[in-house]
Amino acid sequence: MENITNSLPTRYLLKIESFSLLPENGISKYESNEFESGGFNWKMIIHPNGDGDSHISVYLTIIGKSSLHAVWEVNASFSFLIFDQVHDNYNVMKGMERRFRNIKTEWGFSKCISHETFKDPSNGYLVNDKCIFGVDVYVIKNQGIGECMSLLKGTELYKHEWKITEVTKLKKKVYYSEEFTVEDYKWKLSLYPTGDIGQNGKNISIFLESVDAKGFDRQKRVKAKFSISLKNWIGDEHHKKSGGLNWYSAATDNWGWPSFMPCCEFNDPKKGFLIEDCCILEAEVSIVGVVNCLT
Repeated sequence: MENITNSLPTRYLLKIESFSLLPENGISKYESNEFESGGFNWKMIIHPNGDGDSHISVYLTIIGKSSLHAVWEVNASFSFLIFDQVHDNYNVMKGMERRFRNIKTEWGFSKCISHETFKDPSNGYLVNDKCIFGVDVYVIKNQGIGECMSLLKGTELYKHEWKITEVTKLKKKVYYSEEFTVEDYKWKLSLYPTGDIGQNGKNISIFLESVDAKGFDRQKRVKAKFSISLKNWIGDEHHKKSGGLNWYSAATDNWGWPSFMPCCEFNDPKKGFLIEDCCILEAEVSIVGVVNCLT
């Protein structure tokens, strides 16, 4: 015995009457009803003869998780107990702290208590062929903060073209492209025809924005590599800004170039970027990394 406590198990007790009749009735394994602890459902499992005839095996298993989540884990501290009917105490037989996962839903002891100890009348565990087993289960809430960074290799470069018409009639401060998807994440371009704050109408500003970022938790981030081009209608020299390699998060949902191009150059028909009051922006985007909360 590892410890003795006078307090009752806080979660679940299993009383067995006529213990000696279990093998006679073909009960080599008994599963308790489900009980709740820490927001999860559990069962206690008892093998009266364990792996042989010398010990009783006791296990704790989590119920109903495998069908709900492909990958999950629950950390729990638990102890198996047995009632000493002579001294009116619950004795802790074995205890441990373990991680229950989709690939390991059951933990316990194949040799929890020997038949010799269990049946010794002086111990009070089996009286009049009756006994009481118990289990204390405490789910450990993870209070730590952590993150898991995954770098992606060989992701495709996605190209999105945005054609803007009647450019000289654009009066609003900012305009947005339609949304497009890259590696399951949604994006859009934003254009400030007269520049964002600080440009004083001297430059156009263009940014790549994450549609999803505002819904990210505080650990979630996505690293995008991108370039943005303003196509030239009369030549092959498009105006391209590249080198965008930035982390998108709930706090920072857009990256780009506040001074993408001088307004005077953009609006000059001779430069070839604005023809018949129309321009074309093209974004090339690939996802190179993702950070998620470490669970």
